[in-house]
Amino acid sequence: MLNFTFRFGLSAGQTVDTGQSWKAHIHASRCDVSSGGTHYLQNTNGLDLGDNIFEVVFDAKQYGDDILGSGNVTREYLADYDRAASVVVHIPGGTRALCCNLAPALPKLPDTWSATIEANINNFDAGSNLSYTMLRKEWYHAETNSLRIDEHSAYSRQTRLMNTAEERLVTMHRNDTFPDGICRDHPLQSRMSSFLTRGSSHTIKSTAEMFSFEGDAPDEYHGITASHEYVRGVPCEKWTRNVTMGTKKYTYEFFFPVSSWMIRRESYHRMLWRVVVKSDNGFRGQPVLHFYDFVDMVPYVEDMEVFNPCNVYNTGKPFAGNCTCGRIGSPAPAPASWGGGGGSGEEGMKAGEVAGLSIFFLVFGSAVSFIGTYVYFTQHANRVPLFPETEMGHA
Repeated sequence: MLNFTFRFGLSAGQTVDTGQSWKAHIHASRCDVSSGGTHYLQNTNGLDLGDNIFEVVFDAKQYGDDILGSGNVTREYLADYDRAASVVVHIPGGTRALCCNLAPALPKLPDTWSATIEANINNFDAGSNLSYTMLRKEWYHAETNSLRIDEHSAYSRQTRLMNTAEERLVTMHRNDTFPDGICRDHPLQSRMSSFLTRGSSHTIKSTAEMFSFEGDAPDEYHGITASHEYVRGVPCEKWTRNVTMGTKKYTYEFFFPVSSWMIRRESYHRMLWRVVVKSDNGFRGQPVLHFYDFVDMVPYVEDMEVFNPCNVYNTGKPFAGNCTCGRIGSPAPAPASWGGGGGSGEEGMKAGEVAGLSIFFLVFGSAVSFIGTYVYFTQHANRVPLFPETEMGHA
């Protein structure tokens, strides 16, 4: 169905003919392309008339300097989401008087998912000039208020497990010093909790809330990417949102595959494909250009045991630290291979063996939200930081 209402004002001395019927059609191009281009044809090889197009014939009314009109038409088929781009209003004689882009809202996202996220961080700091790629795996389960983030480098692995309802954060590391891993259970800091939750309820946000997808659509819809802008070879639809954080201005770009693009044996259609963060003058006074690709994003957590710290490293031996087995808030016995152990206690954490915990986060949205939650990096005192003077090494 095409159902529309419009109102526009006439400039001084301007007149239009309201004594004859006006027409409106769905067109195949956006308004910035040939003023909407040609009519949308349901059958692209069919005729440009009748039921193969969306056409509304209606009477426009003039009230002072305003012109008002409305109308609707129903077809016995669904228009192709990717090809229906705009609605064009024609005055008698066929002249195009108005054009309005059909700007779809962002696709819906599930509240349970897992994904590998590739972050490509371009560094424009003249003193460093070090750009880098970072890979992480995330599991997000809103029903149980659970989140897990994994990162690894050539010499260590880091895991964060969070539960907002229990207000707990578990940090895990595995390296040469702790070959079987070390685990620390912390209170979840209030500022971290405020990013993750719906305020005082301590329930974790939905995915849409987390990425600020709910409510009004982002500021601008850009349509389908051109072939040279395909994301990992996939034609995508693009939305952008302008965000001010403090005195800094950012542009966020969201990419979703076109609705006709299928993933073989997919269980959820149109997952988030890429987020780009841009700024001419970012939080360090330097330009910002970050690319976040969501790879193998699926609408499930295959095994809830991913939130059990005792199943993270699976070395067959207890880890050091103060953690207990089981999901946060749901204690469970230690694995039988541990011989009844359940961690090596606080003695496993020696003074000076952990130099510090640094945090880097990106925030975005109509007010304040974030992409990819938090990224932590632990630097050991007996090692040289891989990325000194960059956001990977410092808050």
